[in-house]
Amino acid sequence: MAERNLTDYFNSLYLAGADVRLEEPLEWHTTIRIGGPARVFVSPYSVESLSEILSLLKREKLPYKVIGGGSNVICPDKYEGVVVSTRNLNLLRSDGDKVFVQAGTSINSLIWHCLAEGLTGIEFLTGLPGSVGGAVLMNAGAFGGEIGDRVTRVSYLDGRGKVIDVDSRNAGFSYRNSIFKSADGIVVGAEFLLKRGERSEIESKMKEILAKRIQKQPLEYPSAGSVFVRPKSDFYVGSTIERLGLKSLRVGGAEVSEKHAGFIVNRGGACQKDILTLVEIIRKKVEGATGVILNTEIEIWKEVE
Repeated sequence: MAERNLTDYFNSLYLAGADVRLEEPLEWHTTIRIGGPARVFVSPYSVESLSEILSLLKREKLPYKVIGGGSNVICPDKYEGVVVSTRNLNLLRSDGDKVFVQAGTSINSLIWHCLAEGLTGIEFLTGLPGSVGGAVLMNAGAFGGEIGDRVTRVSYLDGRGKVIDVDSRNAGFSYRNSIFKSADGIVVGAEFLLKRGERSEIESKMKEILAKRIQKQPLEYPSAGSVFVRPKSDFYVGSTIERLGLKSLRVGGAEVSEKHAGFIVNRGGACQKDILTLVEIIRKKVEGATGVILNTEIEIWKEVE
């Protein structure tokens, strides 16, 4: 991004309808608290603004990345491009048993809205970090449930800047995957079909799930969630890593969690290089011992020069 044009881009992005910040630390926007400054950080106030901004970035051939809740992102020490955040796309409304949520809404906002409305069916997501858009994109799941099972349609901003509605039957939901992961566009919202329930029972389920999450996951340190995708249904990544003696392995400020070896946590001052080094050590050890090649669930951004 040329220095002489920075102000021009700032004005154009702002006038498109967005909050625009320069040199914004990405560690403020990721759950693992890793990431240096982004040259430009822009948060559109509407889907129309998002569409206009993406068209501008593509037309000007500017490098950009899209971020939601930042729960599965490992950012570099600097990003000399534009980071587009969906955090201001947070409309949430109910119509009977249906709930429509924009992509930037946090999962926990959705959970608490459903509790207030007496709607049940997504309690398994209680305590899950991140935003609805990212959760739908990767078909996030926990404790036997997947978000794709509750979605009826997905609002999607395609590569041409047009919003289309995709029926859940055509969304390609599978284990940690959907058609949106490989498409040229952005999830901007989703509709959920839930059921009526008693508030006390919903709250009880939420407490149960939260207790399991606290017991099994390293919530005491920043993390990006599960690092690796389970390669097959009967292969448990965390227990395999633990069996290989890699628990508590540390590189810089990053550490394989003592609580759950499927997580890498930031013990303080970790950077992307620390995470990448640990990931490669784990992958080589697991492949050498089992023949299984692990793929990452987390998204690792590259620097832009």
